[in-house]
Amino acid sequence: MNRLRGGLIVSCQAPEGHPLRDPEVIARLAECAVLGGAVGLRINSAEDVAAVRRRTDAPVIGLHKVRHGHRDVITPTLEHAAGLAAAGADMIAVDLTPETPGPGLELIEPIHALGVTVMADVSTLAEGMDAWEAGADVVGTTLSGYTARQLPTPHDPDLHLVGALAARGVRVIAEGRYRTEQQVRQAFAAGAWAVVVGGAITDPISVTRRLAAAAPR
Repeated sequence: MNRLRGGLIVSCQAPEGHPLRDPEVIARLAECAVLGGAVGLRINSAEDVAAVRRRTDAPVIGLHKVRHGHRDVITPTLEHAAGLAAAGADMIAVDLTPETPGPGLELIEPIHALGVTVMADVSTLAEGMDAWEAGADVVGTTLSGYTARQLPTPHDPDLHLVGALAARGVRVIAEGRYRTEQQVRQAFAAGAWAVVVGGAITDPISVTRRLAAAAPR
């Protein structure tokens, strides 16, 4: 936990069909992130976690995405969590919104029994407080703007949720749509324990698309 405090966590992920969809490529992206100063990594799937672990001893937040409804839900079952822990994850991220098909808050204690910490991915203050009170080690703002009732997804990160959780004594990890140095600074100023940045660092397609949109052509 202390290795993450006050630092940047980089999410290294690539969905099926993406040119970077290969565990070894993900591991190389993770290694680059650590060399650039990342204090931790957020990695999807046991296969990718194992590949990353072979290249770095940086703290790994493991997750397992499962398609459900209009989006991917995060590590909905203990079986998924156990696979991530066995692959070398230090912390497991779990979807604790009402949209998860899994047992939700009831997963926290069994995941702790695997010998890892728990990151609760939430979309609202109420969800975050429920997760914190149920024993989550950190609460991530990861899913703010992505649940069905919050669509369409805003462009900017939810700094208000970061501040609201921090003000209540929650150890909060700011995640979701962080793209600039200013936004990272704002998250820490709002009370974030750490900040996760993903596609703005590790997805050249989305970075290129964003910059190309500014070109006259």
